[in-house]
Amino acid sequence: MKRTPLLLLLTTLLAIIMTTQTTEAKELAPHLFKETLANDLTVIVKETPGTKVATVQIWVKAGSIYEDADEGGITHLIEHMIFKGTPTRGPGRVAGDIEEVGGRINAYTSFEYTVYHATLSSRFWERGLDVLTDAVLNSTFDADELEREKKVILEEISMRNDRPQTRLFQELMNTAYTAHPYRLPVIGTVESVTGFSRDDILAYMEKHYHPKNLTVVVVGDVRFGDVIASVKKQMGHLEKGSYPEPSLPREPSQDTARFFCLKDDTSQSHLALAFPITPFTHPDTPVLDVIASILGQGETSRLYNALRNEKGLVYRVSAAAFTPKDQGLLEATATLESDNVGAALAGILEEFFKLKYLRVGDDELNRIKRNLEGDFVFNLERAEGQARTLGSFDFLTGDPREDDYLAKVRSVSADDIMEVAQRYFTPRNISAVCLVPSAVDIPLDNGALADIIAKADEAAQRAVPPSLLLDAYLNDVHRFKLKNGITLLVREDNTVPTVSLRAIFPGGLRGETEATNGAFAFITELLPRGTEKLTPREIAIEIADMAGSISGFNGKNTFGVKADFLARFFDEGLKLVRDIVITPRFDQAEAEKIRPELLSQLKQQEDSLPSLGFREFNRLLFQGHPYGLNTAGSEYAIKNFSPSALKSIYQRHAVPEKMVLAVSGAVKAEEAYELVQSYFGSWPGKATASQEITESSLPPSPPAVPEILTVERDKEQIHFILGFLGATLTSADRYGLEVIETVLSGQSGRLFTELRDKQSMAYSLSAFTLFGLDTGSFGIYIGTNPDKKDDVLKAVWKELSLLQEEAVSEEELTKAKNLLISNYELGLQTHGAQAMEMGLNETYALGQDYGNRYISEIEKIDAQKVLEVARKYILPDHYVLVTVGAK
Repeated sequence: MKRTPLLLLLTTLLAIIMTTQTTEAKELAPHLFKETLANDLTVIVKETPGTKVATVQIWVKAGSIYEDADEGGITHLIEHMIFKGTPTRGPGRVAGDIEEVGGRINAYTSFEYTVYHATLSSRFWERGLDVLTDAVLNSTFDADELEREKKVILEEISMRNDRPQTRLFQELMNTAYTAHPYRLPVIGTVESVTGFSRDDILAYMEKHYHPKNLTVVVVGDVRFGDVIASVKKQMGHLEKGSYPEPSLPREPSQDTARFFCLKDDTSQSHLALAFPITPFTHPDTPVLDVIASILGQGETSRLYNALRNEKGLVYRVSAAAFTPKDQGLLEATATLESDNVGAALAGILEEFFKLKYLRVGDDELNRIKRNLEGDFVFNLERAEGQARTLGSFDFLTGDPREDDYLAKVRSVSADDIMEVAQRYFTPRNISAVCLVPSAVDIPLDNGALADIIAKADEAAQRAVPPSLLLDAYLNDVHRFKLKNGITLLVREDNTVPTVSLRAIFPGGLRGETEATNGAFAFITELLPRGTEKLTPREIAIEIADMAGSISGFNGKNTFGVKADFLARFFDEGLKLVRDIVITPRFDQAEAEKIRPELLSQLKQQEDSLPSLGFREFNRLLFQGHPYGLNTAGSEYAIKNFSPSALKSIYQRHAVPEKMVLAVSGAVKAEEAYELVQSYFGSWPGKATASQEITESSLPPSPPAVPEILTVERDKEQIHFILGFLGATLTSADRYGLEVIETVLSGQSGRLFTELRDKQSMAYSLSAFTLFGLDTGSFGIYIGTNPDKKDDVLKAVWKELSLLQEEAVSEEELTKAKNLLISNYELGLQTHGAQAMEMGLNETYALGQDYGNRYISEIEKIDAQKVLEVARKYILPDHYVLVTVGAK
């Protein structure tokens, strides 16, 4: 199924005193409640006692599909404007009141609804509700703020136009739908956004922002009665009213296949196709979700195996079911070379059509159903994930529980799949689009598409044997040391029945040179692609059978293997991790499959302006140090690595003496130790000097003079990165730099307030920091319009100078520290995040009490320390500036 105001209505109600009656509250499941107030406003509460994080969300039945012809993009504009101020909270205070207690606030607009959400410590949930309610009901929509925000959205439109995948998706929607407003972009157009006035917004609000369209969802360590009382106090006075249901055009039946191809300044080609399918509430939807997973979810999927592994036609391929309130789509997308567009289209269709003629095997079907269920279980690790699930299910079905849907998924049979495939995968229902480099001509049209479809259907039938043709936190870490040197860390947490493992070794970018740049990227892709006993497909099937995931990871200082499973498969999962870590195959055939994929990532990097900019920034800032290398590798090295060379590098770094194995989840520490000892204890240790600090690991000096680079591309926007050398991971200065980064960033930060809110200079902007083992970086990233570049740079330098001249205010300092501490805590909600934190703390010798010390150090920062750090690291004569984009 891979980020609003009611002013007119409220002014008529100020003199009215109402007593709000409620319908009977329903406890739908243990600790899950739903109640509808007398004014038709819905409240959903999930109590999660003992958790430290809460999420408050307000869902509004106001999406782009409900816009009139002259309102395209107004819903999204309102979502932007909601945080711009109320009568009691001026510009910046809506976000500021959440961020000052360490919370996060944001919103998003979809085709069918708008969601305003805040995640913060459970003890502040009432503030989250108060701030969101005030913003949604009382926004002032200041005319000057509106004009500034319209400019911001115009920048966002330009940014989307520069993204090939976004353009491909929009063209697919425009091709697959001819009448329904799903075909229109949620963000609107330059013409529509430019023309909106404050009166337009207020008129739209009056139509759509009323109690019957509002749902409040709260998840966390809260009490249902407290939440209901607070909602009644703040929203119970709203008048019920009578509002007609909006009427939407019905999408006509498709009578012929459709094809369209775009051209763009891109180095790779992209392909997408879709079949029209059901809305979410249709009985066929669970079957279609299973089909989408069979076709295109993960490396065990049919599309990946056929088009990537067997035929080598694509770099990436996936499938997904879009199942909204009205007619949806079953989509497949691929990234590939332009020469392969026709063959890949035929190959994708062949896999779709096979489902019409050949029954899916029990093993494959059961594995897919377990994985769909696993997706839901893992989603329960975060409060915001739970709230999003409750809100979306209630919106789509009227019942926030996912149990009924999961039961239907479990009941899907092979016969159901064949029957549904025959019903929906018909030649006339196909819509296909492609996006290719400007200089490429694709010899495809609707006639050629019809021929491809017919041959794909014939190939699908030929592939079927004739006989089968048919109609918390890291305070309680247990530490063990194995005799061979492996360090085992275990944190017991039974709140969710999952378990995560992280096997970590020193290495990554810091272990590379220019000649070996990309080695660890290649190695970590190869690790799960075969062991001495298991083929890649056997590994993929084992992983899927456990409703889990295993992959390599590669960073600036470390590399390794990460795995996540349902806890009942811990034994099997640990054994598989053992095989991957100790006996990886480094197979030549698999290396040749991965090589073009890695080279494709380098091409993608060239097509992404921010990625290209940061690559060049790091290269210039960290000259002579491995951090200046490309994490994705170099084209020369990736083309020339042999499996034997990669294996040699791996064996020098992956030794038990250097390995940290971190486990977090629903496991017992002693039992985990016994299993790890059983599976890893016989791995012989060996001396290695590969981790000693070399000359290239010594920190670089700041640039003697400003390093300035411009990279031109035929795009609408420019992106620039301005930055300086920063602090190391263990430096006391890092905490001051983090405070500076936070003061500058966020919706209530200085950059957002000055450059976006007040001056409408940029859409995307933020400060950034990197804290490495030897050195670090600090800087500013901004995407803007080319004609604003000089003004933006002046404004950025002004903000940096202010940090050196004036102490930050106590309000800013407190908010920044609260936000940093909250972000740290929010980042540790999942078992995977906890395991990685434990493992890195051990690897970097920070200690398992580092989390508490980090919070303590942040709390100790004062304005004077921030001023000292700003003067030490912001050096106007020693910086790097990279500009990428429009000529």
